[in-house]
Amino acid sequence: MSMKLSGRAAAVSVLIAITVGLAPGAVALRSPHNSTRAGTVRGSILVASDRGLFRRYSNGALKQLTTSANDSFPAWSRDGTQVSFVRYPLDLRERFCRLFIVNSDGTGLHQVGEVKTDCSGASWGPGDRQLVFGGAPWGGNNATLWVVNVDGTGLRRLLRGRGANPEGTHPSWSPDGRTIVFGWTASHPRGLLAMRPDGSDLHALVKPRPRHFNVFTQPLWSRDGKRLVFVHVDFDTRTRRIVTATARGSRLHTLARLPLNPGQMGVPSWSPNGSLIAFSGICDQQGCVWTIPSRGGTRQVLMRGLFLQGTWGPAGT
Repeated sequence: MSMKLSGRAAAVSVLIAITVGLAPGAVALRSPHNSTRAGTVRGSILVASDRGLFRRYSNGALKQLTTSANDSFPAWSRDGTQVSFVRYPLDLRERFCRLFIVNSDGTGLHQVGEVKTDCSGASWGPGDRQLVFGGAPWGGNNATLWVVNVDGTGLRRLLRGRGANPEGTHPSWSPDGRTIVFGWTASHPRGLLAMRPDGSDLHALVKPRPRHFNVFTQPLWSRDGKRLVFVHVDFDTRTRRIVTATARGSRLHTLARLPLNPGQMGVPSWSPNGSLIAFSGICDQQGCVWTIPSRGGTRQVLMRGLFLQGTWGPAGT
């Protein structure tokens, strides 16, 4: 994965510090930008920062959930009561991240067993009983996909590839519980892949362009399970795009174009009613979270100042 040399804290701090002229490690949290369009959507948004994970309520209020700058890629449970995330290692020799869960009010923080992730996001399964995640050390040569019970038991490998996923696996479990979608470059088939939770019916939804080094990453299902949003990175043309598609991988539509690097940009997320998509980027030389209509349109800034990875929760959160 890109920008994982010294953990998420250093990656994000250095990225934004260089961009806005701050010293690495400096704090630049600000009040959330008020967006009328996003304000009509009733659902909280999780964001990562160099102070930990925060929850932004629909009225713009912020609540801090964790205090570690190494916490990244938060994901809501289906009922909106819990949040999973990965924590980058303090020891540079550990080329993996641990998986954690915290209640959505900031209580009950605990580690999920002893599982080792590839430092990309996890996704909750039906009934919030299991999590699917990418395993093996990031940058290693044995990418894997796993399912584990939320208490850390029942670890089960779904897929293994002799290669690396340069931007992480980032699996996403469908709302009906029947399909897991994830990015994969570690072995054939490559592209945006789908499989059943038992490991069967592996197939590509979106395939790379011939003779291009394409990476499909950070997929997420719409709440009704009819659409997908993901990030398409083309290293040959040096482009990074936010793309929507049907659940079968057809009718691809580019919503936004972003700079190629760093890999923290993107992380798209559907609003509860499916009308908007939030994603991370840089605006006015600052880290920020944008929103854009899911059918296309003009993007708006939702939050500024070292906030990344905006992830919308269910309605009512």
